[in-house]
Amino acid sequence: MNGGRTIVEPSSQRWLLLALLLFSGWSVYTRYVDLNAFDLVTNMPFRELSLQQYRDTLDGTRTFPYQWRVLAFWLVRAGEAATGLDPHAIDVAVKTTALAATALVLYLFATTLVSTLGAVLAAVLYLFVSAAAFSSEGYAIYFTNDYLAVLSWFAGALAIRRRAWWLAALAAFAGAWAKETAMLVVFLAAFEALRGRAPWRVVVMCAVAFAIPTGVLRTIYPAPLAEWAWWDTFRLNVPFLVWEWEVLAKALRDNLKVILFLNLLWWWAWRAWRRTRDAYLTSLALTLACYVVLAWMVVYIRELRHMLPFTFLVIPMAVAELENLTAQRR
Repeated sequence: MNGGRTIVEPSSQRWLLLALLLFSGWSVYTRYVDLNAFDLVTNMPFRELSLQQYRDTLDGTRTFPYQWRVLAFWLVRAGEAATGLDPHAIDVAVKTTALAATALVLYLFATTLVSTLGAVLAAVLYLFVSAAAFSSEGYAIYFTNDYLAVLSWFAGALAIRRRAWWLAALAAFAGAWAKETAMLVVFLAAFEALRGRAPWRVVVMCAVAFAIPTGVLRTIYPAPLAEWAWWDTFRLNVPFLVWEWEVLAKALRDNLKVILFLNLLWWWAWRAWRRTRDAYLTSLALTLACYVVLAWMVVYIRELRHMLPFTFLVIPMAVAELENLTAQRR
């Protein structure tokens, strides 16, 4: 693994940014074409369903916990007010920009572990798996919150890697308006502090930055604790908790879907992580172990977009293992 920084020529950087933007647009387009298809649950076109969610969220009448995930809707509304364009046209631009920025952050992190070419491969793999993660979802402005939440997590994790503490807090603050995933930045800071690799003030900064938007949204849009999350989903996600054949079969199928999502990348990443002496990667792995507990408790794991936070560790480490195997053969 490469512990130093990789220097890329300015012309190459421009081409890389352009490529990430174009391929991100392609990834978003694979979902955008579904706008005029019908949602089989509501029997509404995805366009109308998305606009209804958009209006309900801006009016403060959406069901919980969706009502607290507002950043995507606010950005689209600001763009609509400034340009008068269709909200979905603005949303495509927001999704594309967020996805390209996420891939770029992953590339920058990967350069600390693998070669420049390996880092490019990591970014491309992320764009590929992100398209797969949203493939079962119809197009909706709401899902832009997922793009923004993953961006905030990646940005916060990279900031902690580079000891840019205020940037980590800023990432937690911005991401909390989109989704609760931003709390992973707080967890990572806490593990780094527990292991003597970061000052505890960083944990306080990130925790306060996450708590402010969370508290504001839950004050503006109050709801009982029972509606803060789907607390019973762990009974559907964890096999053998419910001894009913249909529930058990569904839990096994959903967990198999998660395994197949990154398939060999999981194994290659595990092999590379076992060899590494990079202390930061241990903190990162512990953070994602906490995410396993939280995700299996309160989300539907069959919705693979919830698995994207793992890719910040899994994809670069898998690429590192591929480079190691290539070097051994040489």
